[in-house]
Amino acid sequence: MRVIIVEDEIRIREGITRLLSGIKDEFELVGEAENGEDGLRLLRELKPDIVITDIRMSLMDGLEMLTKMTEEGIQTKAIVLSAYSEFEYAREAMKLGVMEYLLKPISYHDFMQALENVKKQVEKERRKKPAQIGTIEQIFQFLIQGRLEMDEELTAYLHNNYQIEEDQSFIVICAYLGSHYEINWKKTKADFQLALSMYENLAYCMIE
Repeated sequence: MRVIIVEDEIRIREGITRLLSGIKDEFELVGEAENGEDGLRLLRELKPDIVITDIRMSLMDGLEMLTKMTEEGIQTKAIVLSAYSEFEYAREAMKLGVMEYLLKPISYHDFMQALENVKKQVEKERRKKPAQIGTIEQIFQFLIQGRLEMDEELTAYLHNNYQIEEDQSFIVICAYLGSHYEINWKKTKADFQLALSMYENLAYCMIE
């Protein structure tokens, strides 16, 4: 789970960072911001799985940031922090699809439970995506054939699940086997896999 923190109080920001560092195998802190404007920029650039944000901040508050995030189709899950217990803040947050609303001072148990709840929701949605969009092989095949358009949802899916960025470059290798296709396909595929596996940190997919 890739996480960003948007919080203007440095003490709270550092406290959340320490909590996340203790469970770094499950949650990775990828960005921090002290106001909504910078937070929105990070959301656009990083498209994290989770944003932990305060409500009251300078330049742009948390609810306005989440509203713009939703309008732009960024499907990051939000945990909202607030020192204000007024029902109106919680109601507005829930309209934006916020799953967890925590009042300051935040207890360790409540914070960890909120993270776990959001994590389960992210994982549930990830499991649904392959059935809706297709496998990585199908996605590349449909893109090459012009049968699939890149949109915010597909961009976020490729980024979150395969670390494929919107402006990333690729090398396409085409192997035409002609009339010998049925005989040679399996051997050719195995030969390619062997050759490509010799390059460290090289990611590839093969489309038949």
